[in-house]
Amino acid sequence: MIENQDKKTKASFRFSLRWQLSLGMALVFFLTCCLFVAAVIIILQQHYGVMPKALSHWLWLIAILGALIVFLVSSWITKIIVSPVTVIEKTIQAFESDPMTPERIPKMGPDDELSDLSRILNRMIDRLQDLIGAQQQFVSDVSHELRTPVAVVKGHMEMLNRWGKDDPEVLVDSIQSTLTEVKRMETLINEMLNLTRAEQVPVENVNQITDVDGVVHRIFNDFKMLHPEFILTFDDDLVQPALVNIRQDHLEQIIIILADNAIKYSTDRKEIHFALSKSATRVEIGVQDFGEGIEPQDLARVFNRFYRVDRARSREKGGNGLGLSIAERLVKAYGGEITVESALGSGSIFTIRLPLVSESDSDETSPL
Repeated sequence: MIENQDKKTKASFRFSLRWQLSLGMALVFFLTCCLFVAAVIIILQQHYGVMPKALSHWLWLIAILGALIVFLVSSWITKIIVSPVTVIEKTIQAFESDPMTPERIPKMGPDDELSDLSRILNRMIDRLQDLIGAQQQFVSDVSHELRTPVAVVKGHMEMLNRWGKDDPEVLVDSIQSTLTEVKRMETLINEMLNLTRAEQVPVENVNQITDVDGVVHRIFNDFKMLHPEFILTFDDDLVQPALVNIRQDHLEQIIIILADNAIKYSTDRKEIHFALSKSATRVEIGVQDFGEGIEPQDLARVFNRFYRVDRARSREKGGNGLGLSIAERLVKAYGGEITVESALGSGSIFTIRLPLVSESDSDETSPL
């Protein structure tokens, strides 16, 4: 109600741009004509002495009529010029009322500044709607993920409060279950923070050059030591150093996420394969497992935050579905790409492709 009254008041008393331009042009024309008429009268009086009143009246009448005509013509012209602004205003008002509105500014006729403005505003609305949708999905996913551990903790606390604290066995079991759920929530919160940081990587300020070969070899050796029950193999096709513009800890984080994921889903055939190669412009890092594999309809969603192919089994394995999302965002932040190929029952291979730096860039910054 109040908004409608404000709109009516605004429409009634607003001195719009259209009228400002029209009156301004008419006033400028009228003042110019006044100066011209005054100059003509003075010149005629100097040469002929007396100025005929009829001629003077006609000159002033022409000035007034000319100003009126200029006002009408300029009002019509400015209406045409300003009409796109009205369309833009309506679209912005629709977005203000409903941030997820499908309404967009239609394509303007001439390719001018207003057309450029409309395209920029449309892109901005699309971007804002993507961010709003991602935020809503993020809040929904986080709420869903936290609901179970919070309910478990609440259930154990209520049971202990009623009668469980007098039973040592129930007390120990409840404390262990509560600690497990608290640890799960702590892991989830830490992964969400990592995901937020991954989305805000200031790549333009990163000037660290990292030797991919050394990082991958180090992680490969670490996993061989940590998982002696697995067979780990490594195909290294590099004959020269592969240098990329990425922070070393970020590259380590990406490869560790993929390696952990491969270990986690290798239930029967405990074998992990690392591969390293490069082309003229990019270096490729592959991590392959021979485990459960991913169904074709799930391949497009494996990098979505909180997405897990088998939610029940993933929860048992301790996953929150954020690792691959973090890896993808980090890789894309540094101008690379990450892909997955999989066959159900035969395993999956994740491939990272990062752009190589030129020799001049690597000379400016020493590799890590």
